[in-house]
Amino acid sequence: MDIKKQRKIKAVKNLVAVIAIIVVANIVSQFVFCRWDLTAEKRFSLTPFTKEYLSQLKGNVMVSIFLDGDELPVTFKRMKQEVKDKLDEFKVYGGRKIDYIFVNPTASENKETRYGIYKRLTDKGLHPVEIENQTEGQSVKTMIFPSAIINYTLEGKTGIGNNIHDTTIVREIGVNLLKTDPQLEVGDEKNIFNSIETLEYEIINAIFRLSQITKPEIAFLEGHGEADENQVVDICTELSDYYDVRRGAINSVAGILDRFKAVVIAKPIKPFSEDDKFVLDQYIMNGGNVLWLIDATTASIDSLYSSPSSVVTALDINLGDMLFSYGARLNADLIRDLQCAPIGLAAAGQGTSTQIKLFPWEYYPVLISKAKHSVTKHLNYLRCQFVGTIDTVGNSPNAKKTVLLTSGKYSKVLPVPVALSFNEINVRQNPNNYSNGFKPVGVLLEGCFESAFAQRPSRTIGDKIVKVKEKSDSAKMIIVSDGDIAINDISAQGEAYPLGFDRNTRTTFKGNKEFVVNAVNYLTGNSDLMTIRMKEVKVRLLDKQKTNSMRTKLALLNVLMPLVLLALAGFVVNFVRKRKYTKN
Repeated sequence: MDIKKQRKIKAVKNLVAVIAIIVVANIVSQFVFCRWDLTAEKRFSLTPFTKEYLSQLKGNVMVSIFLDGDELPVTFKRMKQEVKDKLDEFKVYGGRKIDYIFVNPTASENKETRYGIYKRLTDKGLHPVEIENQTEGQSVKTMIFPSAIINYTLEGKTGIGNNIHDTTIVREIGVNLLKTDPQLEVGDEKNIFNSIETLEYEIINAIFRLSQITKPEIAFLEGHGEADENQVVDICTELSDYYDVRRGAINSVAGILDRFKAVVIAKPIKPFSEDDKFVLDQYIMNGGNVLWLIDATTASIDSLYSSPSSVVTALDINLGDMLFSYGARLNADLIRDLQCAPIGLAAAGQGTSTQIKLFPWEYYPVLISKAKHSVTKHLNYLRCQFVGTIDTVGNSPNAKKTVLLTSGKYSKVLPVPVALSFNEINVRQNPNNYSNGFKPVGVLLEGCFESAFAQRPSRTIGDKIVKVKEKSDSAKMIIVSDGDIAINDISAQGEAYPLGFDRNTRTTFKGNKEFVVNAVNYLTGNSDLMTIRMKEVKVRLLDKQKTNSMRTKLALLNVLMPLVLLALAGFVVNFVRKRKYTKN
């Protein structure tokens, strides 16, 4: 057999082998699933919880993302691609139950059609951002909706006996995908990276909320002057997507709280009876979880509006011994913080008219959390009102303490009693006098706690004798030294403003609602869902100054380098072929 024939036979064998390998690989891939994520932070990998949840999804999910169009700035085009990659990953595990579409809300030339889309989005709580771009030397403003609407459809059967019929459950929710730092421009690359970090959580959290058929119960306590239903209506509405939210008093009934996954105590102003404290204590001992939103002073803006000055004193609601036994102490003091929200006061205008002017009010601290915890990560600004400090006490190895919220760097603490007056706004403050910063105002306690009624064998509640449980099962509680953090304002017409809405500046501090929702989710044990918030994408931004100075060199390098590599590869291949066939 001559050499040419041998080469042809060898080439045919190689071709057949390659085809066989490809066919076998395709057959195996139908039964064996495998993916490799080579990024350092596994940015293209979903968490185990997300994978399992999507694989067991019962309903069908359609995600409409409103990030499309040629007018999108570069940073938002990057965000669009990240959303697409993430949803493609969702489809791998959710299969046909997950689908998505990108929509350009500004595409229609018909004004009424566009406005109809805008209204639907804003009705879902999805508001646009305006980005200013430089195009051919001109400044062009682009309106963008960096958000999505997620639709969940579940088909099933309901009825009894012969009266069974098909039913379809359709639910829908809007999701804002952009996480903005108020200190940065909206389209800043860091905002985009922060948004990319939270994409998995925001989408799977929305699907989780939509897919819940039966919801766990949580309770807002009454009976001790807590915030009424209208004052917490906005946060209750938000929490109702996750929970069946109830309200009620303890009324010294043993075990009345046992069925609730968590209890929220929002701004009580009257003392707790010993019987109510005992019921609450034993709820915690049995693994119950509590969100304490408590003021330790009598400070109130209403008292200042009604008189030139107001003396603030300690507020005793008879909970100090309980909280101390669990590992925390609320101090009777007030924080003054230079990073604060304004207050509107009447001032002389033109002629005899008066107008409302805004003044910094240091007793309304604006907080931004630096804590790397799932409750507070990427949290927006929160506005507090007359907040005090919290100390962690005790050294029990069974209880872990984590500071979630602190005052700002330039803040100081005033012990009560102290007189407050609006005249303070006229005094220029020296930052050097505000050196007592970063004081804890929100603390997480988790683990096993000692009962405030320890060393007592039993207690009579009503007509029942209840045995005291002295050591708790695993439980969690979050304590915030500001009852107003969950309270929404009420308009003169009796309508509730959104939680965190500031009537003076007409802006909303979104962090208030985010914090309370995250806190309750964490307390109720949605830890798998909450840990997704801890996923980090490392920011590898280019040095803009260096790239601008090397712009010409980089452009030439990008153009010439591929040509040089291609020519070099051709030379090497040609050289090897020449040597091979010259020898033969």
